[in-house]
Amino acid sequence: MFNDFIKHYNIIRDILRDCFLYGCYSRDGLESKRNVSSRKVSYEMRRIQQYVEEKYIKVDKDGRYKLLNLTYDFMRHSDNFLVSTYMTKSFTRADLLTYFFILLYIQSQNCPCCLSDIEDGLAQGGYLSYDKISSKTIERKLSEMCTSFGMLSCEVVKRTKFYSIAPDILKTLDNNELVELLIAIGLFKNIIFPVVSGYFCEQTLKDYMHFERNVSGIDNHYFNYRNVHFHPAIEEQVLWEILKAIHLRQKVKLFYHLPKKWDNACEQHSSNVLIPYKIRYDVRHGRFYLVSFNSNKNCIVSRLDRIECIEILEDTFQREDYDELYDKQMCCSWSSVSLEGRNEPEKVKLEVVIDEKTEGYIVEKILNESPNGILNKIEDGRYHITIEVNDSGELIPWIRGYAGYVRVLESKKLADKILDDWKEMLSSYGVV
Repeated sequence: MFNDFIKHYNIIRDILRDCFLYGCYSRDGLESKRNVSSRKVSYEMRRIQQYVEEKYIKVDKDGRYKLLNLTYDFMRHSDNFLVSTYMTKSFTRADLLTYFFILLYIQSQNCPCCLSDIEDGLAQGGYLSYDKISSKTIERKLSEMCTSFGMLSCEVVKRTKFYSIAPDILKTLDNNELVELLIAIGLFKNIIFPVVSGYFCEQTLKDYMHFERNVSGIDNHYFNYRNVHFHPAIEEQVLWEILKAIHLRQKVKLFYHLPKKWDNACEQHSSNVLIPYKIRYDVRHGRFYLVSFNSNKNCIVSRLDRIECIEILEDTFQREDYDELYDKQMCCSWSSVSLEGRNEPEKVKLEVVIDEKTEGYIVEKILNESPNGILNKIEDGRYHITIEVNDSGELIPWIRGYAGYVRVLESKKLADKILDDWKEMLSSYGVV
């Protein structure tokens, strides 16, 4: 009923964000929010449900509207189910058959083959029609199978390329060692970013063990992960592109999908050329940020979960030109806010009250989490900690985590905000 191949993952990413992860919009609700038809939204929503297993999708009702959201139990589900949305790529039937026949032909010859040998062999066997596939297409497929897929090896002899099946890099490992390698990948695939590559590596190794070694039926669910954020996986394609631009020292353009009312601002922001400097990751909330600079050397911080796609430009930059500027703008950033527009960081003073005998570890924990904090012991069980931060508002979730131990002494704006938050929460519970 639906096309099995995802040609543009940008569409999948946007629908995942709005309908399953963050917004939980209905089909009609998203149509009113974005310049996109309800038919298109409905099509993509149903297609995503082909890739994400039903047990991870929860359906709620809001009147006549159906709202979808993703849910999982980390004690029972150790795999990142969002990775499956990457698994189906934009190959046509002709693509797959071409790859398959090329591999079969080279394997059958037991010797390296050049382009003309492969073409003639496939044509004579009736597997290739020059009316449908050109010589350039075959050459491009061979190049992909060498450079991108690693299936083939290429040797140049007198300007002619000879292709052969790539050597088995796992040949020296026995089956027990392969199982141990698979277990190690099963651990690191969820805790080393980017994680999608770990899942692909695990699946590739499983396929190799099954088809090449006749080893199957391996359950690799040895680990459970607490507080692992699964949702950043859908930004990893964008993340790879940004890391590539940073590595190559090339400038970029960012493109966003924002609400209709922000279309003009979005268009203006997307047209800016940026110098990508660093990726920051907030482990508490599971968010990636790009720290970049524009042509005026203003610091710009962009959340990756708001980026649709990026364009890597040919213009280059010298990273060293921005080292000092980055240190100045981000040295007191608690998470992602730069110093841009402010002369000096904010000074926040906290009072920590603990039971000295049993809760001394709390002071050490707070200091470890605030590396530029200055500690003063007032008396046993009472400490003052002074922190400089670009934006005190970023401290609020962290301070809430120490409710009952920490009180704001200086930064009236921060103290008032926390007080209002507590009043609102107590009101919700009927206390006030």
